[in-house]
Amino acid sequence: MAKKSKRIQVHDDEILSKINSETMKLWNKYKIDMSLRELSEKTVAGYQNDLESWWIYIYKNQGNQSIIDLTEDDITEFLYFCKTEGNNSRRMKRRMASISAFYKFLRKKKLITENPMEFMDRPKKDTDVITQTFLTVEQVQELRITLQNLVENADTHHKKHRALQYQCYALFSLSTMARVNAVANTKWEQIDFDNRVVNDVVEKEGYVVTLYFSEEVKELLLGLLEYRKTNNIIDNGYVFVSYTDGKFDKVTNGTLNSWCHIIGEMINVPTLHAHDFRHSGATLYKNAGMSLEDVSALLNHSGTDVTRKFYIRVDKKKISQNKDKFDF
Repeated sequence: MAKKSKRIQVHDDEILSKINSETMKLWNKYKIDMSLRELSEKTVAGYQNDLESWWIYIYKNQGNQSIIDLTEDDITEFLYFCKTEGNNSRRMKRRMASISAFYKFLRKKKLITENPMEFMDRPKKDTDVITQTFLTVEQVQELRITLQNLVENADTHHKKHRALQYQCYALFSLSTMARVNAVANTKWEQIDFDNRVVNDVVEKEGYVVTLYFSEEVKELLLGLLEYRKTNNIIDNGYVFVSYTDGKFDKVTNGTLNSWCHIIGEMINVPTLHAHDFRHSGATLYKNAGMSLEDVSALLNHSGTDVTRKFYIRVDKKKISQNKDKFDF
């Protein structure tokens, strides 16, 4: 039997009466929706209990912001607090599910454009909540060197093909900032090597997007394609493949996540997961001088608000240096 989760005593009627007014208006809309869907009183009460704990934490520690102004890091901070206070994995999953369900409702009503909980992995038994990892320029360079060494030192065709895929996957994901589903769905026939774009890629929820990749990635893709032709590897038209049931076929999202964890271990970043390539690429491009509008377009966002809130990590060192120029 699972160990009973520690109860976090945070209920406070006085604080609840002061919770951000916009948050409470959104909650009332959500309660009406749950009522129309005929959810039981017990279910609604469970959601409310989970959410009230979250709102009180926001009031005490995060400036009593509206929930639609929170970043993924803000939510992770609350979940980390719950974990350190003794919540077990089952309790953590329930908290995350309650918050996610609220955001899903807001997205369905077009009150937000993306659910920040979508990118947070649910904990497994006896594991911690996974947080975002933003790769630095130095870590990306280490990744390049490590994966190139893996390719050069491969002593069998199988190992060489796998190493080439790891190399292409990591740098393709960083360069295009594509969601994992888009990476898995990428086919050779969609790639325009002359213009370095991938056209008509199916992303999440059936959205069709265009991906843009670097000259470096172009050479890696061409190298992978040539290796497969030379070694008669039939890939069913997909760029990234895995071997199952006696043949190669399109990778699953789960396989790409496994590749990412393996790559992360290679460069001593064990927390790395697939969506981190997307966040990292966005932040690296922005900090290198690319406009927020261009980063947002490459991410296939509908506007810059989501990009700014959930994808860009502020370069604090650069801000500090810029501040020094104006000190008085």
